[in-house]
Amino acid sequence: MNRCYVEKRVWQDPEKLTDYTCLYRQLEVAEAPEFGAEMMDGRWYSGPLTFVVWNPEDESFKCRVDDETPCTDANYDYSHEFLVENALQQGWHICERSEVEIVH
Repeated sequence: MNRCYVEKRVWQDPEKLTDYTCLYRQLEVAEAPEFGAEMMDGRWYSGPLTFVVWNPEDESFKCRVDDETPCTDANYDYSHEFLVENALQQGWHICERSEVEIVH
């Protein structure tokens, strides 16, 4: 099994000019993750991986998926708060700011 740490950011504004909430999900998968592939755990799906790197220190893969940004249309308002709450209900967790975040 391969240990994986998947991260994404939910920005507070559509232009990605302000702060964001860092979210993560840890899981184990049978095959090594690949760029562009998607991981799943039960009914949870990661979305396409945009970054994958092996971390030999803790013998795990560090991965990123697309960021999310707030948006509004004629029928819905997907605010930062809504997007974060939705992600938490899907099994994501809020990163501690003291953790090292993946940069690409």
